[in-house]
Amino acid sequence: MHDLPYARPVVTDRTAREQPLVELRDLGRDYAGVAALYELDLEVAAGQAIALVGHNGSGKTTALTMLAGRLEPTRGTVKVAGVDVYRPGGSAAVRSLVSFVPDAPALYADLTVADHLDLVGLAHGVEDFDARAAALLERFDLAERRHLLPRELSRGMRQKTQLSCALLRPFGVLVLDEPVSGLDPPSRRALHGLLAEAKQEGAVVMFSTHQLGFAEGLVDRVIVLADGRVAMAGTYEHVVASGEVDELGLS
Repeated sequence: MHDLPYARPVVTDRTAREQPLVELRDLGRDYAGVAALYELDLEVAAGQAIALVGHNGSGKTTALTMLAGRLEPTRGTVKVAGVDVYRPGGSAAVRSLVSFVPDAPALYADLTVADHLDLVGLAHGVEDFDARAAALLERFDLAERRHLLPRELSRGMRQKTQLSCALLRPFGVLVLDEPVSGLDPPSRRALHGLLAEAKQEGAVVMFSTHQLGFAEGLVDRVIVLADGRVAMAGTYEHVVASGEVDELGLS
């Protein structure tokens, strides 16, 4: 089977040693004058994974969307490989380094599963495209559905299609908003393995989830958000042992 995923952080070894690949400073976002996320501070080095855990409205999606360059902060900064994402020219760093999966499958209605992979392959100049695409379709049990349109797919199959697209291209930072949503147990295991491989290859992996158990054995840190603030942060084992997730009803 072809090696997966395709994590290739576009930073020099010296840069990777001297600064975090992802840096969030005093990051916050307001909607109509109401704070959805207060000041979030976070540094993530190459080869680390972070899980954001919290209820709907806790600020998880807002934080990840800002990291992905899709939502300008009200305050604070987002840096990827030392580049301020929201300064002039910063979006180029996001396009080259960050692969983003939103919380709802964003697919073209008139393109099949295979067409979506073809489009990503062309847009990002994916090397060894045929072998990589075939391997992802196999890992996510999509091979027999590669000629189907989004309307012919279940919610889980649509989710796996956009995950395949995100993992197909080269990336240094993988950002996934509720990636487990709609996935059956075999697909969750497949995704868990792919994210672990991305870490091993040196990528930053950041994802949000309601299912804390998915983070076990994968993440370096768990950040629990509640009402836009960090309620707790630490290793998976520390957060679970603290009882904080039980109190918030997130276990």
